Amino acid sequence: MPVPVIPNNMTATYPLHRIRFYDHTPSPITALSFAPLPLPPPRDPSSSSSRGKQQQVYNKDEFGVLILARENGEVEIWEYARDNESNMSGNWVLKKTLPPILTYPTISSIALTIRDPLNFHKKSYSVPKIEDLRLFTAGSDSTDLVERCLITGNILSTYDIPSPPLWTLSVAPTQDLLCLSSSSATLHFLSIPQPTIFNKSPRLEPPPSELLRCDTLPSRTRTVSIAWGIPKLVKSSSSSEDGEWEWRNTYLITGNSDSSFRKWDLPPPLDPSKPNLINRVTLKSRAVLEKLAKAGRGGKKAGGQAGNSKGTIVWGVGVLPDHHFVTSDSLGNVTFWDGQSMAQKQHFRAHKADGMCLAIGPGGRSVFTSGPDQRICQFVNVPSTSGSGSQWVLTSSKRVHSHDVRALAVFPPYLPVATSVNTEYAPVIASGGWDMSLTFTSAGIPDSSSSLSLRNPLGKSKGASGSRTTFEESFSRRTGYFGDGRVQFAQEGRMILGRKERSVGVWKVLEDEQGWEKVLEMELKLRTNLIASSISPNAKWLAVSDLYETKLFQLSSQGNTIRPIRVKSFLSTLTSSTQLEHLSIPSKGCGSSAMRFTNDSQRLILGLVSSGQLLVLELPEEASEDVEVVKCFTREDKIVDGRVVKSKPNGTANGDVKMNGEHNSEDDEEEEDDEEDEEDSRDKSRESNAWIGCLGVSEDNQWLAAGDEEGRVGVWNLDTLQLHATLPTLPHAPTSLSFPPTSSPILVLALSTSTIQLYNLEQRKLLQPSQLAELHRSLASLHTPLQGITFPSPPSASASGKAVKILIWGIDWMITCALDLDEIVKGKTKSSPVSKESRKKRAREAKLARDQIDTLSTSTPGAGAGGGEGEGEIKVIRDRFKSILGVGWVGNELGVVERPWGDFAGELPNAFWSGGYGRS
Repeated sequence: MPVPVIPNNMTATYPLHRIRFYDHTPSPITALSFAPLPLPPPRDPSSSSSRGKQQQVYNKDEFGVLILARENGEVEIWEYARDNESNMSGNWVLKKTLPPILTYPTISSIALTIRDPLNFHKKSYSVPKIEDLRLFTAGSDSTDLVERCLITGNILSTYDIPSPPLWTLSVAPTQDLLCLSSSSATLHFLSIPQPTIFNKSPRLEPPPSELLRCDTLPSRTRTVSIAWGIPKLVKSSSSSEDGEWEWRNTYLITGNSDSSFRKWDLPPPLDPSKPNLINRVTLKSRAVLEKLAKAGRGGKKAGGQAGNSKGTIVWGVGVLPDHHFVTSDSLGNVTFWDGQSMAQKQHFRAHKADGMCLAIGPGGRSVFTSGPDQRICQFVNVPSTSGSGSQWVLTSSKRVHSHDVRALAVFPPYLPVATSVNTEYAPVIASGGWDMSLTFTSAGIPDSSSSLSLRNPLGKSKGASGSRTTFEESFSRRTGYFGDGRVQFAQEGRMILGRKERSVGVWKVLEDEQGWEKVLEMELKLRTNLIASSISPNAKWLAVSDLYETKLFQLSSQGNTIRPIRVKSFLSTLTSSTQLEHLSIPSKGCGSSAMRFTNDSQRLILGLVSSGQLLVLELPEEASEDVEVVKCFTREDKIVDGRVVKSKPNGTANGDVKMNGEHNSEDDEEEEDDEEDEEDSRDKSRESNAWIGCLGVSEDNQWLAAGDEEGRVGVWNLDTLQLHATLPTLPHAPTSLSFPPTSSPILVLALSTSTIQLYNLEQRKLLQPSQLAELHRSLASLHTPLQGITFPSPPSASASGKAVKILIWGIDWMITCALDLDEIVKGKTKSSPVSKESRKKRAREAKLARDQIDTLSTSTPGAGAGGGEGEGEIKVIRDRFKSILGVGWVGNELGVVERPWGDFAGELPNAFWSGGYGRS
């Protein structure tokens, strides 16, 4: 039943619908990987200069992307976003989701490699970006190893797995080898070739001849974990006497299913002078772990007899910087081993169930393990009490998840070489598993000297409890289960569209508090999962898209149900249009990463995946008629080092707009110089076909705004069908774009840094009003990032006063406030001096607002209704909503779609409700 909510002490009230009928269940997390770091440039180890240069591993202000794989085959790309101006800590936010391909619907293992490790050190940054990485995936039921493009999501190549299924795969520290373990009795290696000018992602090749042969394992023994040893600096055999140095892999260790782990020696490259010498990967040594004896008949132990002991599975292995090893097994034990003698050094019974995940922290000073007991254990290497050497200590055991943990990843990632990490931030551990939620936790070690000097990249203001850096004391940040854009609202039709994997559902919210009813459930035949969907405001049109094709339907009401009628000529209209010949739609497809109907339900805007272009389509009266291609907005600008370089074929400016809205001839000359430099360095530039992430249309259907994953935002006039302005390139992609109902056309940008930007379309400039400062402080105090913004859509609803009411939300919070955007525009253009008394008054008001934030956060939605009305007042609602998927309007009523854990926990398989976790 809807309950009244009063946003921010205002006279207008709106019924609130807390909607929980969206019935899609998320998928478990199966693999996590941060962007790997390259090895230091190989130099002569005897030189005095090389040792110092190897200490700088990466820039302290750079954070790597996180690649997440789910069991249903989806690949999520998360990037770190932080507001540099306020110097506040940030968070990893979801950049985009790559859908699974129909032929490869699941993922159980991933491998992330650097595309060009030999030349990576020539770049201006030290942590690889998305374009520098290659992703390889494999499913537990797949026969192929698949390489996927992280930009478009397409499959680049496949490689047959020998004796599938694949148990595990691992990338060498040198980034040039993959090691695969399958049901075969031997290990298999693949070479990762260097990219060329003509092929940036060459196919995997057979390994060097010395790695073609490998000693065999017993027939029933499986290799379930692989860790590469410390690489060694050697002189290149193909170089002259002066010799160039190179990193060479010398050994690896494997965890097996027969209660043991093994060490394997990798031979050096074959010597041409000794053609008869046969090299192979040889089994160097083997260590046996503790076994669990089986009970014989009658309940007696049958120890000592062959076949009466249950094999222990070594789920995780790792190589430490001192060449010692660490293992985690199916008995919940974490064991540290001597690398030379293979003897056990220390042993911990850390888990009540299998220790299935193992990750080593930066520098090799910490080790993290987890598994079905839902706890993450931290081990730290500390000086020995005897004064000689060091020992490992279990410092913390922390329950972060509500079910099995299946994947761990640490940033900065561990490099198996003797290097130190130079950073002012504490490491971060990412974890995920069967409870579907990705969690970030600061993973600092309990060292008083380092914990005080380090900053928490996930924390808030200094001194707050959320900024603690040690793993035991730090606050874990849990993200949402779903990506953005799965729910859309049809305000006039009072309907809600919910996107699932390969289907959509439509629900109608009835009037007069009569509840809701489901009017449509539609399964679709697709090549991939759905990536975008939209329903028109009048609920007459529905559009969906996968990675390769967009489909359009007309919705016809038939009693309490809706009948979808597909516009069958949609694809043929696009392929035959002369305006779209340059897009190569017959070969590349017409998949859309973002789509939006105009508010009059007469046009459809598509952001194409393959080209990054925008299509404006006129909708027909009936589904039997053809759509009309109105315009294709072609973006011909280029990206050089993350910035837009504008092209001026006719002397008009299509590039970055200055903050004050004026174009400077000096800037034009600099941009012309950039164009000349671009011809000399084509490897740094690429076409602007970035994935379009969000669209916004103004209330009067005059303005269209589009933002892509590169942080570029453009505004087009839908009346004249011309580009109106290109905003300055943002450091991160915008989360949402919206136009408030004001007399002056304003574009509101919600950024992934949990900040808001205002852009004046008439003056073509960004606004930085002081009224947003307190709002940004409130947003910065929240632990989860901003998801979206909405305004009361009917103009009459916000015409009662000068202030425009804004509702901002994240996955577990909402903020309501009021801003007079017209006054903001006027005040910014007057440039009148601010008196000393005005500054003091603003300071007092800001202090009073900060003192009231905590009180407002615990109040009910209708509290404070009798107070005075004022502009800029902020109300924060915490811990009242859970897992918000979308906020919108159904008629004049506000709808909040939630999908908390308790709503779908009962729909999970029986394995989720099996007995307690005991010993294997």
